[in-house]
Amino acid sequence: MPGKKKTLLRIALYLVFAYVPVYIICIALSDKQGGVRSAFAGGTLMLYPAIAVIITRLITREGFRGSFLGAGKRNSGKYYAAAVIYPIALPLVSGVLLHLFIVKNGSIGDSLFAGDGIITATQLLTAPVAAVALALHGLGEELGWRGYLTPKLEELMPTPAAVVVTGVIWALWHGPLLAYGYDFGRDYSFYPYGGFIAMIVMCIALSAFLTWLTKRTESVYPAALCHMIIDMTLAGELGMFAVKADGTPFEYRVSGFWVLILSVFPVIIVIGTVCMILLCSKKKAAAE
Repeated sequence: MPGKKKTLLRIALYLVFAYVPVYIICIALSDKQGGVRSAFAGGTLMLYPAIAVIITRLITREGFRGSFLGAGKRNSGKYYAAAVIYPIALPLVSGVLLHLFIVKNGSIGDSLFAGDGIITATQLLTAPVAAVALALHGLGEELGWRGYLTPKLEELMPTPAAVVVTGVIWALWHGPLLAYGYDFGRDYSFYPYGGFIAMIVMCIALSAFLTWLTKRTESVYPAALCHMIIDMTLAGELGMFAVKADGTPFEYRVSGFWVLILSVFPVIIVIGTVCMILLCSKKKAAAE
């Protein structure tokens, strides 16, 4: 079988095994609010991309070489550090943007974040430790998206295009949950399409950063670590900026949907754009 056809077959098999069980669970067990009624079933969702990799590699007899399962090449420590610093800094910078441009009255000093500063600092310090314990969960997705799908797509297209396509596929993998309001809620005029568009933009930008980590280390663990810390800290930490010390919400200049978009997305998009440029530069340097 010609190389490109073989790659396309592997990608197709991988997507079937990654998508089908997730869509079945999310549709059959949906709570109609963007979640899954069964905590156990919901907890398995992030594992299916990795399971899909294992099944696809076994069926196609590809083996497991090039799976990015090593701890990383020499001098990977700074990239592990970046994998931890980025998701910790993200809600902090987003909280500042929230108060600079979105909150009508009040300041960070009035927020729950400032009121519970010691608790917040402790959470920030302990989050990476907890994330290490939960990294296997993040590995479930990263072994699939960054460790398998992006490299396979790179056999068919340039790296930037592979990053974009992976981001779109990754976003749509959340489709049934998004349709019920996952991440972005339901209270906006163009629901649910706005949620899909926002998720695609976010996943493309995050895909650039996570791919950059994976390529620089030749390991999926930094991306898995980063992914888990984002999932663990972003909503909770940003939520502490979004309410006053007594727990009541601030008054905003925009609706709830746009609060999230305008506070979090600028950071994600800027970092994603920088990483996309770095990926392009690395590709050009390798070609020369």
